[in-house]
Amino acid sequence: MNELNINYGEISQTRKIANIITGIYLAGFTLYFTITEGIASRYGVLFFCALAGFIFATIIVLSNTLWLPGPLLKIDNNSIIIALPQQIKTTIDWTNVSRVNIGTSYIVFLLNGEKKQKKMDITRLTYEDVMTVKAKIIEMCEHKNIPYHND
Repeated sequence: MNELNINYGEISQTRKIANIITGIYLAGFTLYFTITEGIASRYGVLFFCALAGFIFATIIVLSNTLWLPGPLLKIDNNSIIIALPQQIKTTIDWTNVSRVNIGTSYIVFLLNGEKKQKKMDITRLTYEDVMTVKAKIIEMCEHKNIPYHND
């Protein structure tokens, strides 16, 4: 079965490369003015604007190379990885799921013979993604013979 990935922070490869090139150019340009003004001991507006520009350029480069957010939600045949905002990042293994309750803005997974439960709050997702997630959960429950209930 196909896996479902929901990722709102994903950008195209060409845009990422363009952002990195722009950041490197801006970093070099502003670093030149920061160094020349610093060597000349002219700590005026140009020096501080160039220093701020260098910091912003570094943030642009790092945010497009190292600080990329991961997927918010990943559902595959083996597990569900939840990294939604205002929730603790958790992984739910399908072999531990006993039953699933599907509500309007949440999904509750009853685990280990209904001794434990994990609640997934899906209010932060778009309506289209909420419907896709619910359909994928129902598809996986039917595939794995896990009972599910709509609240």
